[in-house]
Amino acid sequence: MAKLIKVREELQFNREMTGIINVLKGVAVSEFARLQRGRKRFDEFEAYLKNFFQIVDLGNLSHVFLEDSSIPANIVVITSDIGFLGKLNISIIAAVFEQYKQDDQLTVIGKQGGRYIEGMAKEFSYFPGVSDNISFGEVERLRDYVIKQVVEKKAGRTIIIYPHFVSFGIQEIQIFQLFPCRFLFSEKTKSKDNKDNEVEEERVIIEPSLKRIVEYLIRVWTGYIIYTIFQESKLSEWAARVIHLEGSSDELKRQVKEARFRYFRALHENSDRNIREIFSSTMALGHARQVKYEK
Repeated sequence: MAKLIKVREELQFNREMTGIINVLKGVAVSEFARLQRGRKRFDEFEAYLKNFFQIVDLGNLSHVFLEDSSIPANIVVITSDIGFLGKLNISIIAAVFEQYKQDDQLTVIGKQGGRYIEGMAKEFSYFPGVSDNISFGEVERLRDYVIKQVVEKKAGRTIIIYPHFVSFGIQEIQIFQLFPCRFLFSEKTKSKDNKDNEVEEERVIIEPSLKRIVEYLIRVWTGYIIYTIFQESKLSEWAARVIHLEGSSDELKRQVKEARFRYFRALHENSDRNIREIFSSTMALGHARQVKYEK
């Protein structure tokens, strides 16, 4: 009887957990759909920004945003604080330490990432996790911080490691180089004057100075990149959560099926045992009556 009660309790628990998982899965699907519908694309803005970069001729300009440096790197890592994403966060942290070198800085977005890094006894700068409704304020805070680190020469190369959304079932760990970013600007070659074929180059007036224009363009570009990465991270998080919950739901269904089988088996065993006990008691009682009658 104790075995039957235990199996019944297990079956009831699995059924309740299946209901909870299905509710969580529905919420995750709904949230993913909301984020995908609200996903903002800035294709036109990006095209104009790229045109500006192509127009600006850096010439011999040297700037901390543009040049490689021996200064330790700043590795920015974006992790998720929502539940059921331990595997995704571990993959991100593993990618961080593939890039990490001694004296490099770590900038962690998200409590879970902070816990992993803290457990490895590494120092890091912390920012709260990316919110579902991404605000300009959180983008601005991270942008200003990474730019300040480079300008003050506290960090050289700056990379961002984050989960990149490929499709509903695929999320890749992406490594994006933020600085140096000379690759944004076109490398122009000066035309040589030729008596037979004189080429007059188009001249662009830069005001107030080339340095300030470059800094402004890179600042705008950095904010745009961080916002885009935040969007990709959130989509990856919710898609990964849906996939994980789907797997958990399938596993619980399998456990419910097994528990139901064990329950009916235990029920039948209990019924058989009761029948045998009743039959044995009846036989024993009949035998006792027969002995009494013979006496």
